[in-house]
Amino acid sequence: MQTAIAQIVALITWGNSRLRGDPQINADHFYPGNSTFGFCEHVRFVDLKATGSEWAEESYAADPSAWFLRMKQEGITALRMVYAPSDGVMLGNEKVADRMLAGFTGGGGRWIIEAVKPHASDHWEGRWEVGDRDRSDRRIWRVTYGRIAPDSPGYGGTVAGEDEVKSQLIGILERISAFARVHHLDNFATVFDQGSALLASSEPLQSVYHTDIAPPGRVSTTSAQLLAAAQTAWVFGGMGSWNDLGFDGSDQVLYDELSEELYRLLNSAILVAANSGIDS
Repeated sequence: MQTAIAQIVALITWGNSRLRGDPQINADHFYPGNSTFGFCEHVRFVDLKATGSEWAEESYAADPSAWFLRMKQEGITALRMVYAPSDGVMLGNEKVADRMLAGFTGGGGRWIIEAVKPHASDHWEGRWEVGDRDRSDRRIWRVTYGRIAPDSPGYGGTVAGEDEVKSQLIGILERISAFARVHHLDNFATVFDQGSALLASSEPLQSVYHTDIAPPGRVSTTSAQLLAAAQTAWVFGGMGSWNDLGFDGSDQVLYDELSEELYRLLNSAILVAANSGIDS
């Protein structure tokens, strides 16, 4: 799972606990201590204001802790994750699928945070920019979330339930692991098998990088399994990744089908887990 996606999941899961007034959630500890901020110089929130034909940024919150507080003050009742696939991007005369662009900043479709109000929603989208590449602490990313659509209609789409997505994910991981082993891609097969194992683990987030992607004990075991598997089985990067492979004839057709299905289901797993427990 890309860090940019993981960070949105963390903002939503920790933010919803904060909005509910969970006494065990320490927003000041969340930022900058959460692992999803580990390489960020700053994470800021701005309003986007139209000024003629251009847009100007107006400060909304200096960091996630201030963002949580201001949203609570303004009557936000819940945060929801929304994914908008691009249906492919044209590069020259060829349409490139989202999964092929997922390893690039801003590629792979759009991930939106919906801030739910009683009668409308605000929508926020992140922008990642490289700052000082030579920082010794490696905090090179400058992240800005812009409120791109205030007081807008809420997201009306539906996502399958946790158990259904989990079942489908188990199936595709088994199939794509078998494909990898047939083609002697044992490293990838091991990754897919590890993803499957996490879907049966009682403490799945203990075994992945972003152990703190959700507040401890504040998501169901199934949601935690989905978030862990999505971190482990995310193989859609640049050179040397699963996307960089090619085959002959019918093997290429099967590879494309399996890869597209895995990408779709990992995105569904992230969505359903991030949005689990939202009462509004």
